[in-house]
Amino acid sequence: MAAKYILKILTLGDTTVGKSSIVLRFSEDKFDDNQFATIGIDFKTKYIKMGDYSVKVLIWDTAGQEKFQNIAKQYYKGANGVLLIYDICNKKSFERVEFWLKELKENNKIDELYICLVGNKIDMEDKREISTEKGEQYAKDNNISFLEVSAKSGKGITELFNKAIKGSMDKVFATQEKEEGDDKVRLSSFFEKEEFKQKNKKCCF
Repeated sequence: MAAKYILKILTLGDTTVGKSSIVLRFSEDKFDDNQFATIGIDFKTKYIKMGDYSVKVLIWDTAGQEKFQNIAKQYYKGANGVLLIYDICNKKSFERVEFWLKELKENNKIDELYICLVGNKIDMEDKREISTEKGEQYAKDNNISFLEVSAKSGKGITELFNKAIKGSMDKVFATQEKEEGDDKVRLSSFFEKEEFKQKNKKCCF
């Protein structure tokens, strides 16, 4: 499928928060209990049908370990959207969100990015250390989106990527309009009028 538009979505967060599992659940609708930690960088590709057009979504999965952070930074630039992920059962991973957001600001034009704070592992509610309200407040204070999901059960994953793709496209068009004027056709209108489906599986929009 030839892509009319290409989006780059980045995952950021500490190791073991479930970044790779979230990407795998979206891209292949799978969950692997024995998922290995990402070494350096990995990525998945997903094509989203949009009327007569298609969007190629590149999801870059970055390593959370400190020794790989310099490698990962090389892939920050050119991102359209970012999923800033923490584990709701791990207080430290939430506290480290501030670090990851700072890293992002130092390597990107932050106002041109769609950013979503993502609390993963809501299937482990009995082990929760970070309340939904705390996550919501942090997102509000930093003017970013927020959603809680479970890569294991799949809950919230489709909604997360729906938001990320639409939000990223909106940012792309807002940036283009500043550079080229208001006469550019806005593909984002398709998001409001069309039903989008994944290439082989369930609906995305």
